[in-house]
Amino acid sequence: MIKHIARGTILFLVIFFIISGGLFAAEPKEMNLSQAINLALENNFNLKIANLDLENAQIDYEKTKANNLLTESRYIELQGDLGLLQAKDNYTQTRNQVIIDVVQKYLQLNQAKKNITTKSKEAELERNLLEEVRAQVKAGHKGSLDLLRQENRYHNTVFDLEKANDDYHQSFREFKLELGLNNQEEEFNLVEVNYPEIWKIGEEEALKMAIENSFILELRKRQIELAKVDLERAEVAASPELDLRKLKNNIELANLSFNKTQKELDNSIRKQFYTYKQTVNSLDLSQQNLNQAKENNSIIIDQVKAGLKTKNDLLSAEISLLQAEYNLNSAILNYYMNKLTMQKLIGQKIQEGEIK
Repeated sequence: MIKHIARGTILFLVIFFIISGGLFAAEPKEMNLSQAINLALENNFNLKIANLDLENAQIDYEKTKANNLLTESRYIELQGDLGLLQAKDNYTQTRNQVIIDVVQKYLQLNQAKKNITTKSKEAELERNLLEEVRAQVKAGHKGSLDLLRQENRYHNTVFDLEKANDDYHQSFREFKLELGLNNQEEEFNLVEVNYPEIWKIGEEEALKMAIENSFILELRKRQIELAKVDLERAEVAASPELDLRKLKNNIELANLSFNKTQKELDNSIRKQFYTYKQTVNSLDLSQQNLNQAKENNSIIIDQVKAGLKTKNDLLSAEISLLQAEYNLNSAILNYYMNKLTMQKLIGQKIQEGEIK
């Protein structure tokens, strides 16, 4: 019996310190998602590289343009345009991906923190149930096997709580590095993201924007034009018939590549739009489930006050509420990931302040 009490006391202290965390420490500062994104945009090495590549491409473009003033070669002009377009697209795509990565990790950390709160409540409930079983064993209503089962359940919930806490702190350390911060810098709390204002966009509108903004389609167009210029130059130079036939084939190949790319883009946009619609529906359903969990929790509170339910019943209701909140956070994460992926696909620049 003394061994059981000692073990229970130790596990209770583990839970206490995990929950209380920095109870007596200074209150950490807060950081919202926009601030996190701005930090990442300032410090991300890949984005700095893409920015310098873009600057160099702009310099090369201006040099090519100046050197082409005398010759006025359409071929040289097209090649110069392509290099600059590619650098611009690379910078935009890199920037968008930095934002997507930060949003994902930020929202996952909010989820992980909610998970710790849920696990701590579960451990508290299992501890209460363990005390009840011990009392029942002492009174002769239950046997030692029942006690062993409940002890194992309690130990498992404590283990899950410790693991959730460790996973959170490890993910937080990785997130700080993502923002360009080191682990010696002061701690901060992440502000929860609000329920999103749903992005309104139609399937055909998304497809139109994707076609207008697509770098790869623009590249295919330039390749068609370059192939035509090659043929014109060969015809002027009175090249052999076999060479001319090959250059005509190159034009056909460039047109086929354009049509194939356009079809693939159409397919990817329609698939992503379908996925986006499903996440919007899931978001609405998760909000409804949370409202229902809140209502149920409120009813249980009143029943406990009236003596109709126990404190353990209230704990169970609180756990259900926390799980509903976790599920909503998960739905918000999925919504933003699909929205931002859609924006990236249609070539839209993601604004750092649009997620609050």
